Amino acid sequence: MKRIVIWGLLAISWAYGQQHVELEIVGEAIKKSDIAVPDFALLERSGLYDKPWRTLNEVLRNDLIYSGYFNVLAESRIRMIKSPHIGPIDFAEWGSIEAQHLVVGSVQNKDGKMYVEVRVYEVATKQHIIAKAYHTKPELARKTAHIIADEIMLHLRNIQFATSKIIYTQERTKKMPDGDRPIKEIYMMDYDGFSPVPLTEGGLALSPSAVVSGNNTLIAYCVYEKAFTYDASYGLYFKPSLTARPQVLFSDNKRKASTPALSPDGRKVAFSIAQDGNVDIYVMNLDGSDLLRLTRHPGVDTNPSWAPGGGSLTFTSDRTGAPQIYLMDGDGLNLRRITFDYDYCDSAVYNPHYDYISFVSRFENDFDIFIMDMKTTKNYRVTRYEGSNEDPCWGPDGERLAFCSNRTGSWQLFMVNRTGENLTQITRSGNNRNPTWIP
Repeated sequence: MKRIVIWGLLAISWAYGQQHVELEIVGEAIKKSDIAVPDFALLERSGLYDKPWRTLNEVLRNDLIYSGYFNVLAESRIRMIKSPHIGPIDFAEWGSIEAQHLVVGSVQNKDGKMYVEVRVYEVATKQHIIAKAYHTKPELARKTAHIIADEIMLHLRNIQFATSKIIYTQERTKKMPDGDRPIKEIYMMDYDGFSPVPLTEGGLALSPSAVVSGNNTLIAYCVYEKAFTYDASYGLYFKPSLTARPQVLFSDNKRKASTPALSPDGRKVAFSIAQDGNVDIYVMNLDGSDLLRLTRHPGVDTNPSWAPGGGSLTFTSDRTGAPQIYLMDGDGLNLRRITFDYDYCDSAVYNPHYDYISFVSRFENDFDIFIMDMKTTKNYRVTRYEGSNEDPCWGPDGERLAFCSNRTGSWQLFMVNRTGENLTQITRSGNNRNPTWIP
């Protein structure tokens, strides 16, 4: 959950989360397919590909499990059937253990590269529906597995997420002459927590928002400028690509800017501005032009988030006495409240399909994550009584959430299907907050 609300020179935090993921089906239960993924045949005996081969098998299975769309058959059941790498495939046997699809692959050395072949069969028809080959490198085994998983999911379920990335805030401590100081930077990693890389350096950067536009990933984030001084102030920065140098998006000592949200088309940014003790939502073009105030109320209006089409925004406001979720058009009109069941709600985010909104609500001084089904307007609790759970964001397929939780004693990122299944911890060191999930 984006926790920065600026009031004068104070950073006011609206949330201190909570959570436990229980299995509570949201809306219709997802019907899963039974898929068999026996170990790929390792046709290289030099030992060079042993570790990449193990990684490939493990990551591929995990990706399919995390999707929530597949029951990956246990190895004990697969061992009951003759290996698909020995002679003709006996589809009747695979059908006897209820496999609906069968993944058959091999790894070998070809022309000095790791060569991976994959076929996916529909067991009932005995026909292959995917046949792919990949020339890759041993050190890219994880990436190759993600690509294969996305190919399978695209053909069988019309979704892809295994090659997606999560951008987030990582906090660490830096030793200074006058004592330890917190340092916050923006990082990016694979969706499952591997291969983290820093995107900012040397300051206090947090609360990232990111969208993919063309071939570039655009990132806006909040920077705590002149930290630990009387003139400390929040401003906004922008990177037009992952490798670009950051640009100042909004900086004004008299007006504190925070909680940026890039529009889906990558043309605008909505954010909060605190001025003279009041916090409102604004929007402007990424070149700084056409700054427009969207809310005008003495309450605190913050944490804007765009709907998938970019025509409307959710935001949090305490105008009724406690934070609740509101929805308004992109020009600030047609404003209405959408949460009523709980006395404290924040951090609403639409999923990409426009059918669910995730948000957090406070219980006994901790926060849990909820999902609102936009078809029925019913709310479903995804986490319960296990630490504080905040900052929900949707995966690009709209079926899973990433969020942060302090259930382990520090703030770490977790992932869970919208049904409450497959809870997975994806970071384990430092303190990690504010995830945003991109294709």
